[in-house]
Amino acid sequence: MPYLRIHFTEVDLGRTRLASRIDHMWEIVNAVQLLQHREGGLYFDGWRRRVRQEAFAEPRLQRLLHTLLPIAPHAEYFPDFLTPAGEFDDLDDALDAVVSVPKPRLRREMALLGGESAPLRAIAGGGAPALRGLRAALGGFYRVAVQPRLAVVEAARHADLARRLHTLGHDGVEAVLTGITPGAVWEPPVLRLPYVVDSDLLLAGRGLRLVPCYFSLQRPVALADPALPPTLTFPLDPTTRLLAPEHRPGDHLGALVGTTRAAILRLAMDGCSSRELIRRTGVAPATVTHHTTILRDAGMIATHRDGTVASHHITPLGLQLLHRSG
Repeated sequence: MPYLRIHFTEVDLGRTRLASRIDHMWEIVNAVQLLQHREGGLYFDGWRRRVRQEAFAEPRLQRLLHTLLPIAPHAEYFPDFLTPAGEFDDLDDALDAVVSVPKPRLRREMALLGGESAPLRAIAGGGAPALRGLRAALGGFYRVAVQPRLAVVEAARHADLARRLHTLGHDGVEAVLTGITPGAVWEPPVLRLPYVVDSDLLLAGRGLRLVPCYFSLQRPVALADPALPPTLTFPLDPTTRLLAPEHRPGDHLGALVGTTRAAILRLAMDGCSSRELIRRTGVAPATVTHHTTILRDAGMIATHRDGTVASHHITPLGLQLLHRSG
């Protein structure tokens, strides 16, 4: 089995960090690739059907996919410039970074991609019309395929991030690293991950940015160019990737379990201590204890203790209830 071997120094362990917000470009690229195979049907078949039905009915979406499928293939390589390093405030900033790539790098990465289609040759040439077209295709695909699920994506990411931060606080960075994917092995100072090709990544003091992705499915992915800021993306915990149906507006959860328990369940999405629950719900400590006990006994939250501090985190069952209740 091929592996990606990531070589850490002590400095790198201190500089390893989890992305705190959605990475729009990684989600777009992963979503484009999901349309090119049938795996992950439990999570994504309904999403695929909707996007394909819209593409069949809407010529403009067909043109977007005609541009994007060749440049983000479901393959061992796609150009790094599609997923610029760093965290961006919004999608427009990320798209600007994509089309602002230096021309020599653009030509080099497009040459590695190969392909002789007219859209690919035009993008490789770096002309303004071709790059504007690529920007429009990426943004248009996001609005059709990602944005309608954005609330679900964010909820799943928050639940996944809360779990990993809890692991970091209780078990340390090594537990976070080995929890990235099944088969991950920590052999200090090297993290070994099952990968599509044998490869080594030397961090050399630069640290590592970890990016959990909703539309990622199969394996971790690193940037192809080891000279770029080290980034590793990987699938969310499968239990948090819930494609929930649309709901009528209203606080259905509050009507079902009561407003205080509903508030506690929502706060537990990001992890919340008992003291913080008391402050943010405005109820008495005994009342918070009563409600967290009921939610925990029902399997909706999990409680972890560190000395005298209790922290509460939503479970997959609680997250599913939250989504299905709108």
